[in-house]
Amino acid sequence: MNQEPISIIDVKRDAKKLMKGRLGTAIKINIIAIIVTVTTLSMMTFTVYAMIKDTNLMSSAVSSTTTSLGLNPSEVIVSVLQDAAGLTFMWSVSWTIIDWFNNPKKNPRFIQTFQIFNNGKFPQSLLLAVVQSMLTFLWTMLFTIPGLIKHYSYAQTYFSYKLDLDAGKQANALTDYITRSRKIMNGRKWELFLLDLSFIGWHLLGILTAGLAYIYVIPYLNATKVAYSRRLFKLNNEVSEEQ
Repeated sequence: MNQEPISIIDVKRDAKKLMKGRLGTAIKINIIAIIVTVTTLSMMTFTVYAMIKDTNLMSSAVSSTTTSLGLNPSEVIVSVLQDAAGLTFMWSVSWTIIDWFNNPKKNPRFIQTFQIFNNGKFPQSLLLAVVQSMLTFLWTMLFTIPGLIKHYSYAQTYFSYKLDLDAGKQANALTDYITRSRKIMNGRKWELFLLDLSFIGWHLLGILTAGLAYIYVIPYLNATKVAYSRRLFKLNNEVSEEQ
C-alpha cells in the first residue's frame, strides 16, 4: 500500500472547490444528515441540562449506563441495527458526493441520496453495515480505544464497496470490503483521526450557534471525508486520474 501522506489542507481544498458557488446543492444532498445532527445535538443539550438541574436524574442515568454494561442481548441487537441503519444512510449520502466528484459539472439531485435503495443492492448493503457495526461494537467492548481504532480501520468500507458497485461487480464476500478498508487504512488511522480533529473548531461553532452552523459544516465535512477517500484510493491506483 502507498504510504504517501495525504494533506489535510489539500482534501479540504478539494471539498471547497466542489462546493464553491453550489452551497445550495451541497446542503440539499446533506439536508437529512444536517437535521439528524442538529436534532441529536438538541437532545444531548436538553439531557445534560436536565441532569444538571436534577441530581436524581443524573444518578438514574449513571445507573442505567451501568446496567447497560450487563449486555442485554436484545439491547445489543437494537443498538447494532440502529448503528447499521444510520451507517447505511450515510453511505448513500457519501456515494452521492462521490458521484458529484466524478462528474462535478452535473449537480446531484436530492433523490440521489437514496440511491442505496434504488441500486438493487440494499439488502447486501444493509448486511455489510450490520457486520461492520457488529465488529466495531465487539471491539469497543474491549474498551473505547480498540473500538475507535477499528472505527478508522473500517472507515473506507463505503468507498471500496461503491467502486465495485459502479464497476458492476462484487467481491467474493461482503466482508472483503471491510478487509480492503482495513488494509488500505493500515498506517493511516492517525492521519484520518487528525482530519476529524481539525473540525473541532467547526463543531464548537455548530454548538455555539445552536446547530445553525451545521448547515455549512456537515456538507463541508462529508465532502472532505470523500475527498480524503478519493486521494487514498487514487494513491493505490484504484481511482483513475480523470475522475
